[in-house]
Amino acid sequence: MARRPLAAALVMAAGALVLTGCIPEPPAIPQSPVQPADPQPADPAQPSESADAPDSGAPSGEANVGLGEMVTVDDEAGDSWSFAVTGIEENPPLESGDSAPGTRFVAVLLDGERVEGGVGFIQLFDIWVVGSDGGEYYWADTVEATAEEDVYFVGDSFAGARALIQLPEGVDPELVVARSAYGHPQVEDVVVDVR
Repeated sequence: MARRPLAAALVMAAGALVLTGCIPEPPAIPQSPVQPADPQPADPAQPSESADAPDSGAPSGEANVGLGEMVTVDDEAGDSWSFAVTGIEENPPLESGDSAPGTRFVAVLLDGERVEGGVGFIQLFDIWVVGSDGGEYYWADTVEATAEEDVYFVGDSFAGARALIQLPEGVDPELVVARSAYGHPQVEDVVVDVR
């Protein structure tokens, strides 16, 4: 019982000494200058990204891989995959979930095969569509819905896997982007024109 009042008295006495200046405060920790995350100036013409979207700069806007062209991406962290974006499917068959009012689902169709490592495809790549309105629409925003042959469930190799993307009505997919989640920005985005 006597310890509690004694501890309170010690805390109050120490506080009084600090307030009166008898005990100096520790020196401030020097702050390093803030480094910009992206050395390029912001482009006001770029559309805003989803709140859940990966943030690290948009792709150049030009395709660097052809539709159906197999590419191998090494994330420089021990995992690599060979894969191809083979097309876009309108109104893909769903196992669960519905699109929000005023939107529709499309599926990015993918073929792929693990080359090295043990991490799953969808954990290693952020996938999104650049729409005809300039907006970016992410696979990660549709996790509440599941397509048949959903890319989330693929193994070491797959053909015709579907990555669901929710687009507003009237917006068409133009580019598919696959970004190495661990390799970016050193590893170049895979950008495919699907128009």
